[in-house]
Amino acid sequence: MRQIEIEWVQPGITVTADLNEDRNPRLADLLWNELLPYNSLQNHALVSGNHLYHLVPHHQLVYTRAEYKEDRTKSPDGTVFLSQLQHLAVKYGPLSEYLPAAPVGHVVPEDVDALRAAGRACWEAAWNSKQVIEVRVRRKGEEVRNFVLPRTAPVDSPAVQKLVEEIHDEIARVWIDPPQEIVAMHEGRIASRAGSYDQYFSTLVFLNGEVRPLGYSALNGLVTMSRTTDISLADLLRITPMLIRTPAEFLGYTGLNTLWDFTQRVLETLPGVETREQYFALINALALYANVLNTWNLHFFPWRAGADHTYATV
Repeated sequence: MRQIEIEWVQPGITVTADLNEDRNPRLADLLWNELLPYNSLQNHALVSGNHLYHLVPHHQLVYTRAEYKEDRTKSPDGTVFLSQLQHLAVKYGPLSEYLPAAPVGHVVPEDVDALRAAGRACWEAAWNSKQVIEVRVRRKGEEVRNFVLPRTAPVDSPAVQKLVEEIHDEIARVWIDPPQEIVAMHEGRIASRAGSYDQYFSTLVFLNGEVRPLGYSALNGLVTMSRTTDISLADLLRITPMLIRTPAEFLGYTGLNTLWDFTQRVLETLPGVETREQYFALINALALYANVLNTWNLHFFPWRAGADHTYATV
């Protein structure tokens, strides 16, 4: 039996999970052979219920299809899932989201109570304290001292490679440490003063509504198309600006200047792209950057406003 360890550094909690190779052998093999070890910023689900998830820094997860999915509301506590949203997720209690998910393992029974404690600590961080919680995932018994963010293979275009390296350097800088642009926005330090009538709460709401689909849908969708379809490179180059320019420009106005700068430079570089590998390297780097910004925004968003919007007692 192959086992992994999931460690939440700040609360000091580690659990062991068995990989299930029967239902999703392709995903289980991917996790074991290609993705481990890695670290990430831990997020807590904000809609679905008692669920932990985090961004996995490997593009293969975006376009690797599951062989089996199930209604996660019926999955036992401790079930570990992999998602094409580039997430590893763990259920630790009741869920309302019945959308199909791909299980790849299960936290061992003796560690489920520790998992629930980790879940409560992560909810407190998301809802109230904003403490950064780092999660580390590795093979059981493996000692890892340094976690290195993976990079895509170099491409044969100096202009493309230079920009990809700049984006990856920025991703590495903010992978576990908060991006200062996100911090500034959540402290109301926005140069454009975006937000009608001198308030910036609505700007934070729109930030959340734009950066998530830019990464998950537009950019990850382009990554998937470049890897799994026969759509021509010419068509990819033609549709890319249509999907990413407008949301990235708006996000620059709201304070994510680095994202908008990278997006403009990617769009300026695209006319000189000659191969699918060059295209993939550019779009994959920008996608991961947008997605890590989303994780930080979800962490810092003032979710305590939800206390004023609780469901009526049935």
